[in-house]
Amino acid sequence: MLNMNLFEELGVESDPVYQKMENLQIGEAIEIDGIQIRRNKFYEIENDYEHKPFKTLINCYRHVSDIIVKQVTA
Repeated sequence: MLNMNLFEELGVESDPVYQKMENLQIGEAIEIDGIQIRRNKFYEIENDYEHKPFKTLINCYRHVSDIIVKQVTA
């Protein structure tokens, strides 16, 4: 089964998750569905299973989106 994020088709800029991540200032953090998202020099995510940095917003967003889709379809 192929998991797909509707916003990848419509444009990630319209996704509320992407918008929240895009608005993060350096030093700020948010939590979405149990995923801590921080913006320092890079973006980084942390949950019960991983702690991972990303150089770009879009790569971080895609990873967060994949986690959320997996949680919903589990």
